[in-house]
Amino acid sequence: MEKLIKSITNTSEISFKGKSYEVLTKTWYSIEEDVNTQYIKCELSDNKVLVIIPDDTLIYIGQIIEDMDYLRKDENKLVYQNQEYSKVGEGHQFITRVEFGSIEKVEGKCEFEDFESDNHIISLGILTNKNNIRADVFAEIISLDEISVS
Repeated sequence: MEKLIKSITNTSEISFKGKSYEVLTKTWYSIEEDVNTQYIKCELSDNKVLVIIPDDTLIYIGQIIEDMDYLRKDENKLVYQNQEYSKVGEGHQFITRVEFGSIEKVEGKCEFEDFESDNHIISLGILTNKNNIRADVFAEIISLDEISVS
């Protein structure tokens, strides 16, 4: 995991499932509710995002979706594309360090709720520092060997 994180630079391309994406930003975040947990988000070309959470050995890559059409069943469950997801986390993220990329392109402060089902994650976000714009992501959980950096 550490090798992957170090290999992502401002000239990198991420390859996943036969497609390559330019890395536009690399930002370190923490959450107010657990400041000791740090994770990395990389904004990629084609409206994609890569998230690496070293403490949980979790990696996911997904699509930023405007106006995600989901059904909220209750506080801890939602349905998206006929699949039920359970809440696995929530909080308030903040930037600890922008390693590269424009501060205008990174997410910044965000209230989020994360939901998981099988090998997918839905991260619902509200960018509190950008007029409460929605920042929702539908992502696939991947293993280290499914991704490469060049």
